Amino acid sequence: MDAVDQLLFGYRDGHQLIAASRPLSSRQQRDVLPHLDASFDQADAQQLVGIGIPSLDGYLLGRIWPAPERPRPGAVWAHALLLSAEQLASIRLAGLLGSLRRPLDEQFDHYNSALPLPHGFEYTAAPPPLARALAWAVRSADIGPQIVLWDNPDEAEGTLVALLDASPSPDRLTLSFRTRERARPNSLYRIQVAAAVAGPPGEGREFVIDPRDPPHESRPQSSAA
Repeated sequence: MDAVDQLLFGYRDGHQLIAASRPLSSRQQRDVLPHLDASFDQADAQQLVGIGIPSLDGYLLGRIWPAPERPRPGAVWAHALLLSAEQLASIRLAGLLGSLRRPLDEQFDHYNSALPLPHGFEYTAAPPPLARALAWAVRSADIGPQIVLWDNPDEAEGTLVALLDASPSPDRLTLSFRTRERARPNSLYRIQVAAAVAGPPGEGREFVIDPRDPPHESRPQSSAA
C-alpha cells in the first residue's frame, strides 16, 4: 500500500514492455499496450492517459513522449503507474504526476522497483476556462464521451488528476481520460483534451466542448460531434 507499481514501454523490436516492477501476463500486456502507444506531430509534445484496466483490477496512469533518439521513426517512451483498486479508492492521487518520468541514457533499472507513494499533493491548475470545462465534463457523464478543445492540452494534466482525486471512490475506475494533439472519434476514453479533432465533425458520438472563446459564464460552449 505504501508503494505503487510502474511500467516502462519503449521501442525494442517493436513497441513493448522494457521494464516493470511486477510481471504482466500476455493478456495484461495486450490490454495495457494500446493506452501506452501514440503518434505525435510535434517532437516536444506529450500525452497523459488514465483508465481502468479490468484484467489488472486497477487503474493505469501514464505519460507518453516522442523518442526521436530511438532507431525507428515514430518510436515513443511511455511510463505508467499501476494503482490497485484499493490504492485508487484510498490514497491522494494529485502528487502522482511528478512520478512519471521519461527515461534518460538507457537507464532502465529504476523502473524495475515499485515507487514510494509521494507525500506532496501540489499540482498545476488549468487555466480557469479549461478547468471549468473539465469539471463540467466530469459531472456530465450521462451524455457520453466528451472532447474538450484546448490549444495546449498539457495544461489539463493537473486538473484531470485532481478531478479523479475528487471523484467518489466507486466512480474513479470509470473516469478515463487522455490528452493528445488530435482527439479521435469513437475513442475508448470518457474525456479527451486536444487541440483539434481528427476527422470531420459528425464521425463520432462524442460531445465537443470548446472553452477557448467566451462566453463561459454558465457552462462551456458545446456542440455534438
